[in-house]
Amino acid sequence: MDKNITLDAKKYKKDCDDFVCLDDGTIVGECKYCNLSLKCRQIDILMGGKTMPMEANYLPVYGVDGKLVSEELFCTGMYDWRPKKERFEDDKIS
Repeated sequence: MDKNITLDAKKYKKDCDDFVCLDDGTIVGECKYCNLSLKCRQIDILMGGKTMPMEANYLPVYGVDGKLVSEELFCTGMYDWRPKKERFEDDKIS
């Protein structure tokens, strides 16, 4: 069976087949985060129907004026293998 895997997912060995490097406007362009993060649920459906969360980080989003607009969750395209309790603790506001 031939799967549709993006070139970025293959090149950077991402777990997510739909991974597209985030155009962050930098020269470095390290491809740590996915350009589809704001349109995606950031999970994968494994064989047998089990859902697997992706590792994601909250990052600041700045406007063209340099002011902070919001903080958004950006996906790394890699599975988050941590236990659910540990992931839940990350989401708590301290």
